[in-house]
Amino acid sequence: MKSKLTSIAERILFGGNCLLLFFLLFESYIHIPLWMQPIGRLHPVMLHFPIALLLLALFLELFRFKPEFRSQAFFQKFSGNLFLFSILTGLIAAIMGLFLAQEEGYSGQMLNWHKWSGAGMVFLASLVYAFRNYPWYPGNIANVGIGVTALSIILAGHFGSNLTHGENFILEPILANKVEQVPFEEAQVFDHLILPILESKCNSCHNPSKAKGELIMTTLEALLKGGENGVVFVGGKPEESPLLNRIHLPEEDEDHMPPTGKPQLTDSEKAILEQWIKSNLEPETLLVTLPESDELRIMAKGFFDSKTQELSFDFAEANPQTIQELNTSYRAVIPLAKDSPALDVVLFSPANFTSSSIDELVKVSEQVVALNLNKMPVKDQDIQALLRFENLIRLNLNYTEITGKGLVELVKLGKLQHLSISGTKVDLTSIQTVARGIESLKTMTVWETPLTKSELETLKNEFKQIAWIYGREGLDEEILQLNLPQLANASTIFKDTMALNIGHPIRDVEIRYTLDGTDPDKENSPKFVFGETVLTEGKLVKARAYKEGWSASEVATFNIYKNSNKPDTVLLLSKLSRVHPANGSKTFFDTELGTYNANSPAWANNWAGFRGNPMELLLEYGQSVNISAVSMRVLVEPSNVIFPPESIEIWGGDDPNSLRLVGKMRPIQPNKEGVPYIELITCDFKPVKAKYIKVVAKPVEKIGSWSKRKGGAGLLLVDELFVN
Repeated sequence: MKSKLTSIAERILFGGNCLLLFFLLFESYIHIPLWMQPIGRLHPVMLHFPIALLLLALFLELFRFKPEFRSQAFFQKFSGNLFLFSILTGLIAAIMGLFLAQEEGYSGQMLNWHKWSGAGMVFLASLVYAFRNYPWYPGNIANVGIGVTALSIILAGHFGSNLTHGENFILEPILANKVEQVPFEEAQVFDHLILPILESKCNSCHNPSKAKGELIMTTLEALLKGGENGVVFVGGKPEESPLLNRIHLPEEDEDHMPPTGKPQLTDSEKAILEQWIKSNLEPETLLVTLPESDELRIMAKGFFDSKTQELSFDFAEANPQTIQELNTSYRAVIPLAKDSPALDVVLFSPANFTSSSIDELVKVSEQVVALNLNKMPVKDQDIQALLRFENLIRLNLNYTEITGKGLVELVKLGKLQHLSISGTKVDLTSIQTVARGIESLKTMTVWETPLTKSELETLKNEFKQIAWIYGREGLDEEILQLNLPQLANASTIFKDTMALNIGHPIRDVEIRYTLDGTDPDKENSPKFVFGETVLTEGKLVKARAYKEGWSASEVATFNIYKNSNKPDTVLLLSKLSRVHPANGSKTFFDTELGTYNANSPAWANNWAGFRGNPMELLLEYGQSVNISAVSMRVLVEPSNVIFPPESIEIWGGDDPNSLRLVGKMRPIQPNKEGVPYIELITCDFKPVKAKYIKVVAKPVEKIGSWSKRKGGAGLLLVDELFVN
């Protein structure tokens, strides 16, 4: 006889399975309120408990049918209750996981595999439990059910680990050893220099399985596409690249990338990313083809040397007990690599730092090859203690209190290859002394030191064997000039009114703006104050940022569009270009705006093209609406035969079969080649009340004689319509 409690638990299990299936099938329609999100975030805490219980319950199930256990009532009852309880906890963990999956940043095929394998584990285990006491359920069928359920547990765990830690997380140590190192002479800029940096520091969160912020960084194409906030970098314009802004923010800033707790970019990796964006090279460019003096080549050479050089050490391993004693809450002493006697030491927590923090390491001074004292209150007198580390290869003294007096003592570290002294009060003479005195030196990081630009040039010319990493000081405009203001509104398209919201990544910046098309200035243009500017019609907004101690930013331009009458249904009555199908009939009101940068997928993906036949759209409304203008956003690029429409006609009425012409126009055509631009073309007409609107736009039939493509047909590219 079942106990009352068991019967209740079984009913809960049945209802929970139905609820889980409902969430899986209709998750796109489900919105998890903020107060329930902490429940979803408990999923990683909860899931290990049911996995262990369920595996134990399945193990006991293997013995249920053996003669010596079949007659034991306690064993049968205990195994059944454990099985039921473990499935219930697994059900709770699965529902928590679906709650967590609703949050931003979880998407992709891997997530789907994890969801369905986790839910499948619950469904299979529930079926096994439901059938386990039926007469037709013998031991051989039970073993199959147990095996399939155990396999679903393994698969769910595998997909979950890939989702959390990156693809191939389990096999990564094995696969990593099989990766062939590409020599510098064969290395390409993106695949062999930039992509490995992104893979090690960015792609655990920005991959097809877990696209945080809808940003994927596993391929150049995905990187160019950007994320939910737009593009992440602009080739040749590091000052306009959000990626660089994010990695240079203080680590405690919530917008800093990678987030706190994740492996951080090194100074050299930041500098490489910055120089790559600044250089704006083709991705297939071979590094060896760059000039010997090219900064990216110099940085890359050091990067490849550090990656490919096999470091061997002839000293003995330190006593494991000693290493364990030296590891504290403010000091980490870890092996440099697996099976290596070399040690990497990192000190943190400036409040706990004293001279003895270094002195205590004398027990392993022979084995320490890397020492990180970043932001520690290290003074010149502490340098003598560092000289004990005779095998030191890498030393980080960034933002310490050393001066040139202490720096020159480092010439006694004859094996030092990489030295970081950013944010210190060193001078040119002391740096020259170190560079001359340490022949093995390969890189020096000197950001935010008192060095002038001319002194940096002196160092680069005098010590060409050293890669000088001086980062953002190399950008004339970026040192003094503010980044562009940014439009913080979720969309540039609104229906009735829009409260303008202009922001800036740097705090305490004053923003001046205009709405009349003129460039803003600090004296005559209004100051932007959040909540004070409400737009009731489309505008061209221009904004410029100001801050004391900085030069003003360039002028940022934002096109704001009004669309009062979005149709309920859009029917495409004509044929789209095979090359530019965009999103079919949805293209014209999906708020996805195209660009004219050929390096951006938006150039091709968001523009609907027509050539040889007109664009014909039928807009249907649930009830008659008042309309007096139809606008379309078009791309104009005469050098690539992309032109505005030759003519536009607007038809309206309450019956789609008897519409009347309410407006027409012939847009002005370009008569010379030039830079591409986006134009908003508006066809105004007397107000009309209509339930159906038909828009007909005819592409240019014959290009003018001024063009190299004269006589050919023009291409019409449209990405959005606005009906007002």
